[in-house]
Amino acid sequence: MGRQTELDELAQKLQSAEQVAITAVSGMGGIGKTALVQQYVRQAKEKYPGGRWYFKVREQSLAAQLVNAAVVFGWQLPQGMTDSKAQAQWCYGQWQRNFPGDRLLLLDDVQQYSDVKEFLPKGDFSFPVLMTSRRRFGKPVNRLDLGVLPLNEAMELLTSLIGDDERVQTQKADAEKLCEWVGRLPLGIELIGRYLEQDPVSFGEFQDDLEETRLQTIALQDLPEEMAYEYSIQAAFELSWQTLDSEAKTLMGLVAIFAQAPIPLELIAGAVPEWSKQALRNCLNRVLVQRNLLQRDVDESYQLHQLIREFTAIKLETELSVETSVLKKGVANSLTNFAKQIEPIVTVSVRQVMTEVMPHMGLVAQELSHLIVDSTDALWPFISLGRFYQSQSLWPETENWYQSCLKMTEKRFGSDHPDTATSLNNLAGLYDSMGRYGEAEPLYARSLEIREAQLGPDHPDTAGSYNNMAMFYYVLEQYAESANFAVRALDIFLAKLGQDHPNTQTVLNNFVAILRKVVETNQTDQLSDHPLTQAILESLQSE
Repeated sequence: MGRQTELDELAQKLQSAEQVAITAVSGMGGIGKTALVQQYVRQAKEKYPGGRWYFKVREQSLAAQLVNAAVVFGWQLPQGMTDSKAQAQWCYGQWQRNFPGDRLLLLDDVQQYSDVKEFLPKGDFSFPVLMTSRRRFGKPVNRLDLGVLPLNEAMELLTSLIGDDERVQTQKADAEKLCEWVGRLPLGIELIGRYLEQDPVSFGEFQDDLEETRLQTIALQDLPEEMAYEYSIQAAFELSWQTLDSEAKTLMGLVAIFAQAPIPLELIAGAVPEWSKQALRNCLNRVLVQRNLLQRDVDESYQLHQLIREFTAIKLETELSVETSVLKKGVANSLTNFAKQIEPIVTVSVRQVMTEVMPHMGLVAQELSHLIVDSTDALWPFISLGRFYQSQSLWPETENWYQSCLKMTEKRFGSDHPDTATSLNNLAGLYDSMGRYGEAEPLYARSLEIREAQLGPDHPDTAGSYNNMAMFYYVLEQYAESANFAVRALDIFLAKLGQDHPNTQTVLNNFVAILRKVVETNQTDQLSDHPLTQAILESLQSE
């Protein structure tokens, strides 16, 4: 089946009479599933005036990405909507209301149909859904199984990559054998084409090298045909890899450590601060992109094909094993430095920037936080993830990251460490904002207990805990208890920061407001006899 025929069949499947036409482009790695979908979208642009939403769902949930998209458009989730399924349907509704006309939902690299099933359009929505996957889903998915490229199209692709029609025609038989050798898979042809563009070796000699490399990689007896082709692609990758110098190999290994998602150039640069920006661009664009080992997006972000990433991961364990820990630390440090810039209140503009970074931040939090030497720095990936999701009222995701942070600090630093106190405080603050006061109170109390014991009763962080307790009890209308904590925080800030410091002024203003409530509710008999309390109380009572 030729590509145009596949495009025609794909268009036909998406025009299903079903309310929600779910179509999946299936096939083995390297066959060009994503490329076919992208080509279809370019050709069918006028069919979807309501827009086309694209999500890569391998490493981040569809529901979370839908809400991220809604935020970009300035749509705010209804208060109290915490169920991710309801959030997904609400996003579809907003899309339908704000962008009339036919729409298309594109989901790339779906691992299991069950991963997205509950978050697909339902009810009144009639969006066609187009997925790509290595797996072959059954009903209700209307599947298009991709075959390999026809030989004539494979030869056209190879010729365009080499850029020398005469060279291909004079070795046509060997060129055709090369196309067959990589199973006429687009990724395989792109790898061998880019290699031959750089190397004048004859096609016959090149195939001999490929065959020897493949046999060294794995014995192919009794393997399914598609597995044999993937090993052929790996052999083509191996020969391209051997042409790289040590710096290019190191950079390939670095990129493979990031998540399977577009990687902004700034994150890559942050992981190798010893490289100049120009040297980094030269290696990425003139070496790795030129050899088709790396894909470059128009916004100067980079991504490895999933198969190439898998092959490079093998190199990280073997050839680059000595450098791997250094590279992983570089990635962890780059994301940590980014995380430190995220303020507690995440604005819409900042959230848009964060959206493309979050898959990599999640990978660092889950897999690389142990490489962050400074204990406080190790918290930042988790904190930034929590702030990102909390800014969108995605409470389950927020809770997950704050709980994960607490588990990490307890396991790595101990249950009585000051950074464990910070993790407790963050989780307590979340529960507080959600109205889950019964869960928040013991966490606040435990955080305060740790800080008093480890940092001392006069430390600014301990004062922060006193202030948190004060504001917590204020919400519960336990005003005298609130005032007793507030004055302890104020006492420390006056001594450590001075009367004119913004933090001191904020706590002072809060303290006065709390004491007004104490007077209004006749709770003065429960106040401590702290001189500051008595002085302000007398002033208020004389008004």
